[in-house]
Amino acid sequence: MKRYQLRTPTVEKIREQMRRELSEEQQAVAFAEGGPLLVIAGAGSGKTRALTYRVARLVHEGVPVERILLCTFTNKAAREMVTRVQTVLDRSVDSMWAGTFHHIANKILRRHAGRLGFGCNFTILDREDSTHLLDQVIEECSFSQEGGRFPTGRALCELFGLCISTEKALDAIIERHQPRFEPITGELREVFSHYQERKLALNAMDFDDLLLFWLQLLDQHSDIRQEYAQQFLHILVDEFQDTNPIQARIIERMASVHRNLTVVGDDAQSIYSFRGAEARHILDFPNQYPDAKVCYLQQNYRSVPEILDLSNHVIAHNTYQFKKQLQAVRNTGDVPVVVSCRDARQEAAFLAQHIQELHASGVPLDRIAILYRIHSHSLETQIALQKAGLPFSLRSGVRFFEQAHIKDVIAFLRILNNAQDLLSWQRLLPIFKGVGAASVKKISQRLEERGFDLAALAEENWTKKLPKAARDAVHWLLRLIEESREIQREQKPNEIIRLFYEQEYEDYLQNTFDNAQRRGEDIVQLATYAYNYPNLQSFLDELVLFGEVDPSTQEPSEEQSPIILSTIHQAKGLEWDIVFVLNLVEGSFPFFRAIEEGSDEEERRLFYVACTRAREQLFLLFRQESPSRGRWTASRPSRFLWDILLDPSRQSEAGRYIEEWLKAAEDCPLIDVWALDD
Repeated sequence: MKRYQLRTPTVEKIREQMRRELSEEQQAVAFAEGGPLLVIAGAGSGKTRALTYRVARLVHEGVPVERILLCTFTNKAAREMVTRVQTVLDRSVDSMWAGTFHHIANKILRRHAGRLGFGCNFTILDREDSTHLLDQVIEECSFSQEGGRFPTGRALCELFGLCISTEKALDAIIERHQPRFEPITGELREVFSHYQERKLALNAMDFDDLLLFWLQLLDQHSDIRQEYAQQFLHILVDEFQDTNPIQARIIERMASVHRNLTVVGDDAQSIYSFRGAEARHILDFPNQYPDAKVCYLQQNYRSVPEILDLSNHVIAHNTYQFKKQLQAVRNTGDVPVVVSCRDARQEAAFLAQHIQELHASGVPLDRIAILYRIHSHSLETQIALQKAGLPFSLRSGVRFFEQAHIKDVIAFLRILNNAQDLLSWQRLLPIFKGVGAASVKKISQRLEERGFDLAALAEENWTKKLPKAARDAVHWLLRLIEESREIQREQKPNEIIRLFYEQEYEDYLQNTFDNAQRRGEDIVQLATYAYNYPNLQSFLDELVLFGEVDPSTQEPSEEQSPIILSTIHQAKGLEWDIVFVLNLVEGSFPFFRAIEEGSDEEERRLFYVACTRAREQLFLLFRQESPSRGRWTASRPSRFLWDILLDPSRQSEAGRYIEEWLKAAEDCPLIDVWALDD
């Protein structure tokens, strides 16, 4: 442990150090007087440094460390800031209240949980604990067998969490996020209520409760609110654009006495509405605090000017924002490139080949990132990189074919192709509610005894020995296999996948998983990929021969620096020398569901985040065609590509025609265009 020397540099010495190490913009943040302060910190503008020096300046000028509250969204960010403050001051600041919202909530609730009926030794439930308890509650409410499959605890965790974080009624959350649950809203309301009661009886809180009960302490107990509002002379919040309604209300109450509230963030990087975050909290800050001072950090230390020019141009199309212009500190570099590919396969082949060329020229692979809107958009890329022997690391989840839901679909395809594949039967049967280990064993034995003659599973004398749920599962599978074999004769593996998904598996996902929507998108993408294969056998052979189904696929060794593959959401806060952004097609990015929900401005912010991850080079990839229900259709270039053109008014005339878009882009100074040959 580092030992800090007992010395007290003069105020002027610290101020002089800050002037040397901070830009003028950053100094304005560090030296700002008390009161509400809004810091609009553009991407790569050194906001952490500015915030760190502000804390250091406050401490050095006499604010007691324990009277400063620093809220962050990750423990890593909190540790980094505390360490930097200690380095600047050359003294310990361990008594400062610094951490995530949940960390601070836990610290306060350990002192005051008794006011809410909990013991101060309450247990914090992780997601697995919460899921298990919810399953018990569903069973206790006698809903587990009603009307077919009832949502599992895992499927309800996120739904109930959104109710708390957004402070919205369960009915509204169901209508927005899970409309298929509307017929059972009453039952879900009962489960939610019973779940809260059970946690109280068990002296347990889940992560959402930590914030809920922190706010309840402040709202229902004026002495506690006064105690903490009085204690903290200064409150600082990092990434304020990511706050949800309950976090914003907590901060407002905690700062109600001294009003020395500093919030730092970038409205242009507000991309987490699916978690309950609302950009309006940062956008409305000047209205909430009319006397607030507003500082801008617009000097970007990360990217070359050409990347920033494009990023500024695109985000300027959003209406609701703080207008700003990122200004490059670095010297000029390469103009971003739009790569026009025929389809997803050519896009993936280009990536593999160009990355090989970059690596051969001396670029380390771990300085390259491939970003995409949703995880399933990386399917062809993962396969192409593996074929090329290029190591990669996924930040967006496990490798595509190693995901449980993809393995379930493949298990059905294997049964269809080879009824003797007992392992696939044993994987698939348990997805049906009520089909337990005993039923799986009976069905497996029946298949082996009768030489995998599927007719044996339909014999009434035998099926009546099974529980009703298992009987129904067997009858459904036999019917679906028969329908699928009709399609199989037409050599359409993609349609078999769609049939399996739409007939049964979609309901299973919705009622089982909290991320069912993303899993469904993966399966749709799998069907799109299968479109390229002439028959089911060749498709299954491809998966096995390239080792994608086998979870023992080699990971990169320490000597092999892996390429990073990531969704844009998970790439926020990171940076690479070279960034590729995939599938810039209307409906894919921006994503069609987001557009339907009126979230086009957040989609543009997401694109802005993707572009500003790049330091040296930025490649924007566009697919000219995509398969849809058995035929190839022309894609429409993403509206973000149109934003880059100097004359976006032409979008209405030429937006649907690829050739016209490419022609219009030829003279655009913001981009270069590479149209790949066949």
